[in-house]
Amino acid sequence: MTATSSYEYEPLAETIAHACAITFQGNASNGLQQDAFFFLDHWYQEDLGVMPVTSVQAPFCLAVSDGVASSNQSQHCSKAVVKAIKKLWDSNQESTSAITSDHIYTQLSQTKHPKKRYGAAATLAMITGTLNDDKSINIDITHVGDSRVYLLSKDMNEWQCLTRDHNLLNELVDEQAHNEGREAQPSEYNRTGMAGSLYSITECFALAVDSDDPSSEPPKSDKRTITVQAGDSLVICTDGIHDLVSCYEWSLIDNQTDLQGWLQKLMQQVYDSDGNAYDNGTAIVVRFD
Repeated sequence: MTATSSYEYEPLAETIAHACAITFQGNASNGLQQDAFFFLDHWYQEDLGVMPVTSVQAPFCLAVSDGVASSNQSQHCSKAVVKAIKKLWDSNQESTSAITSDHIYTQLSQTKHPKKRYGAAATLAMITGTLNDDKSINIDITHVGDSRVYLLSKDMNEWQCLTRDHNLLNELVDEQAHNEGREAQPSEYNRTGMAGSLYSITECFALAVDSDDPSSEPPKSDKRTITVQAGDSLVICTDGIHDLVSCYEWSLIDNQTDLQGWLQKLMQQVYDSDGNAYDNGTAIVVRFD
């Protein structure tokens, strides 16, 4: 994979971060690569690849999409999701406000898909970044399904998950908290070690034969905004990463960390895990300068 930049021939913009991405098919039982990702200005779907460490200017967009493995056509849905982001990015490079879950869905619904791909589904984890007048950086986080975004704040000693998976288990957590007259706490979400059926995702993008299909409707996405500073790092990844290697096992990142080497170590941890890379894995790391 070769990184390209839409800023290459423009006046030199201020670098606010550096980013890198890795993707691998792993030992997926269906023998397919169903992950795809968007990296700054282009989309990718590769069996194996690692990006060079790339400088990031504002505004920017990074995203991963994981085709749901229940269908052998879901790689086409994850690809369609990141291609939709590419189209939205090309049309709105000066503003990231148009790059939303609903607008991605609109792009999918306006595209004619072969009938054999009907029902193919995919998740999304996406961040967009903008630079404020005071040089602080706003990060808008959008996610659908069980792809995640993690934060390592400067001087902190562990990664923090910023997203709540859309699955049956977390719906039960919300239901229990509601019955108890309280809000669920972030620490109650994304539990591990439960029955496999509880991890069935409840929200995803899906390909329909045409936009008039009554089963075609936009997924419910979650969105939040955070402010990051120099020294903070974010990871956007599919479940083939976080299901096999807990974020508590991830290495920390500082301003001396080789981001490409960090991702390659994470991939090796996935292969060395008890799950032995049973799923595709994709991760993007960005460190703010």
